[in-house]
Amino acid sequence: MLRKTPNIAIVGSTSLVGKELRQMLEDSEFPVARVALFETEEYVGLLQEFAGEIQITHVISPAAFDDIDIAFFACGPEIMDSYVASGGKFPGVTIDLTQTRRDGTIFVNGISDPRSLPAQGYFLNPHPAAIVISRMLSHLHNAFGLQSAAITVLVPASDRGASGVDELQEQTVNLLNFQEIGSKVFSGQLAFNMLPEPRASGQTETLILEQVQALGLSSPMPLIGVVQAPVFHSHAFSMFARLAGEPSAEALAEVLRQDHANIMVHRPGTDLGDGPSPVSVVGSDKIHVGRIRRDANHSGAFSLWIAADNLRIAASNAIHMAERILFAPVAPTEK
Repeated sequence: MLRKTPNIAIVGSTSLVGKELRQMLEDSEFPVARVALFETEEYVGLLQEFAGEIQITHVISPAAFDDIDIAFFACGPEIMDSYVASGGKFPGVTIDLTQTRRDGTIFVNGISDPRSLPAQGYFLNPHPAAIVISRMLSHLHNAFGLQSAAITVLVPASDRGASGVDELQEQTVNLLNFQEIGSKVFSGQLAFNMLPEPRASGQTETLILEQVQALGLSSPMPLIGVVQAPVFHSHAFSMFARLAGEPSAEALAEVLRQDHANIMVHRPGTDLGDGPSPVSVVGSDKIHVGRIRRDANHSGAFSLWIAADNLRIAASNAIHMAERILFAPVAPTEK
């Protein structure tokens, strides 16, 4: 049984999403008795701060989890694969943010039924784009009846981890200095360019669709296209939706505003009216929606522009999942 003030582990505490997770845990009211930070051997002994205290990074190993209640795996795929290959056991509550495994309980806060979460087990935190898409599809279908949807996802360099961010930065600097550019992470020049990345994009499209389907939504599955964008952080989405009903753009916006905990709709004519961008949403754990336009030529058809900080969305959902597990009501015992 979980302690109400659990010991927490973050595996991959120096990764992009690991840093975000660590900061959000520190800023939240999530109860933590002790936090342990794990990495590969090259980062052992690294000093990091959590809740005003200095923590020493330890090497990941099965024995390291002996007194851990909840473990967040925010590491790279290679670290997760290596740990699985070693035969190491996972803690009682393991939340996987690595997008490397398919078996486990998948959960999106506000969409999934919290009662479906077991008290212990292996839990999958969906791809951040799957979190955004599932929330949007669910709201549109429940309110108006969704007939079809097509979504283009513009993914940032941070979807490939720190190495992707570093390569985009290096390419940008080299191009501005008229030097040759290298491309080890991406298939070519990403700086000042966009890449179809057929293999990587196809894998991401399949993963997102599998996860949205696994959530058990009643809405039709969307057509998803992924394009690699020359931005460091945040997803952007160009969404086309055809609804069974014929609401106005304002009625559609009002439905989305009702989920104010997770969605922010930008009103035309205000400071936010120009619409969200990958840069403007950094640091927000909300889905930002702008430019809701009704297609005058097709009944019930709309286009929407959406942006969301991929790192914050992922970390926020993982923490909410842990909270739901930790504070789940205890069933009364029979007398």
